[in-house]
Amino acid sequence: MTATHDTATAAAEVPSRGRTTALWLGAILLLATVLRVWSLDHGLPYSYNLDERAHFVPHAVAMSGGDLNPGYFINPPLLTYILAAYLSVIHLGGVESWFANDPKAVFLAARAVSVIFGVASVAATYAAGKAWFGRTAGLVAAAIIAVAFMPVFYSRLALNDGPGVLPCALTLWCAAIVLRTGSTKALLAGGAAVGAAASFKYSDGAIVIALVAAALLSPELTFKQAFKHLVFAGLIAGAFVIVTNPYIFADWGTFTNDLDRQRKFASGPPLLGQPERNGWFYYVRSSSWAFGVVPGLLALAGGITLLVKGKRREAIVLGSLIVLYYLYMGSQSRFYARWMLPLYPALAILAAYALVQIRQRVVFGALVALALLPSTFLVVRNALVLGREDTRTLTRDWLVANVPRGTKVAFEPIAPTEWYGVTAGGGPKADPARQWTRFERSQAIIDELGKDFRGARYPANFQNYERTLSPAMIDVYRREHVCWVVTGSSQYGRARVESYRVPEALQYYKALRKQAKVAFKVSPVAKGDKLPHYQVDKSFNYVESAYHRPGPEMIVYKLRDCT
Repeated sequence: MTATHDTATAAAEVPSRGRTTALWLGAILLLATVLRVWSLDHGLPYSYNLDERAHFVPHAVAMSGGDLNPGYFINPPLLTYILAAYLSVIHLGGVESWFANDPKAVFLAARAVSVIFGVASVAATYAAGKAWFGRTAGLVAAAIIAVAFMPVFYSRLALNDGPGVLPCALTLWCAAIVLRTGSTKALLAGGAAVGAAASFKYSDGAIVIALVAAALLSPELTFKQAFKHLVFAGLIAGAFVIVTNPYIFADWGTFTNDLDRQRKFASGPPLLGQPERNGWFYYVRSSSWAFGVVPGLLALAGGITLLVKGKRREAIVLGSLIVLYYLYMGSQSRFYARWMLPLYPALAILAAYALVQIRQRVVFGALVALALLPSTFLVVRNALVLGREDTRTLTRDWLVANVPRGTKVAFEPIAPTEWYGVTAGGGPKADPARQWTRFERSQAIIDELGKDFRGARYPANFQNYERTLSPAMIDVYRREHVCWVVTGSSQYGRARVESYRVPEALQYYKALRKQAKVAFKVSPVAKGDKLPHYQVDKSFNYVESAYHRPGPEMIVYKLRDCT
């Protein structure tokens, strides 16, 4: 009777445990969704994120016209194809005209796709964590990804960084099954997941390290079997990349040229405004806010615990991915916190493994809360900041109200083209009531001044703009009857933080302050707070507590003695 009773009780506990897990997972996914849709429309109708405005949405809109060749391979086109298909389905009347008349709706629809991928990556992290270390570990890992700052922030933008986390998590899921069971199906599915990761973002293809290590270390596979199936998995991954990027060979010249541009960008000289010179140190330091201090320390503890407990295969699979990717990306001369996103599912799983070692429920709950609450607070505060009016929007409203139509205005490159009141192909129409004559700092003007910086002439674009400045520009303004100058800290902040690299730029701003009066100024920080120093990540994601609203500090100058 006792044995029968115990068996019946155990059988009853299984579905009960399954329902409890489902409820917890549902709550985590709901939280992930709420955090990602909160302030989803920030900045619109102007997409102030340069990458979002330049890379995917406009190419997807152009594709909807029928030409499926992206003509652009700096990023893989999978997300562009997904957006083009989605936009074409939800707006059958013509996406190009829709984008021209209502860009806010188009960007919002594209961002919604990122939200879907972002929430799906949380679910996939649960599946991967469960396959590695059980249900509880899966739930904790999913919760960490649900509230971590960087995955949430990039789920609110129509970029490939956020969606690319999903296939990385799926690859880890497959890798766990391969390591445990030697499943051929899981290995081949992992190949497809690796192909998807590389098709979202080239560097995300590095997730293949985990799959290869799992196959080679699986006790269920001989080396010959593992090698053979890895070859097939590689073929599937390659096929996935080619199918989702069909113009690789048809437009080979553009493809190789863009790949080379991307390589040169990552390994080129440090950008102005990036004073950090050690990528390895930067990625560790930035993880404190991008991933979380406590989850990061727990991930380290989880890796050590695996080794102590003799789970060397698991430690090698997850550790090799994290260490090799980190070493490679840190060796580049340019670095952004978002480039570590492919590692987040693996880090979350290791952190969860460390937590499930705690058998005392109260201590376990306290540590989980300690891991989640700081990140949640950071994400909520950031959502509130993003939900307020951008400083650039406030500045534009002031210009419309105070600067007469047809006036020449010198703008720094601080906003998308259509923000300036200039009609461009695809995007908001120019304001019919107010349209300024935009005075561009062209290369011709720079050449006229005879400036030659370090033996090379720089185009006056977003990244090199500060290098083109000198006090002599103000004389050019007066000669060309340009009496209004609009500046932003997303530009002059670069010069201030690395003044030794652009001394002429500092002289230019000093002369501007001396020869002009401030007609309008708006700051992104609350009154009495100090504007944070320019930092290439934080100045665009507003993670620092000083920020009250999004955008740079904006100053509109009116030159004296200028008509």
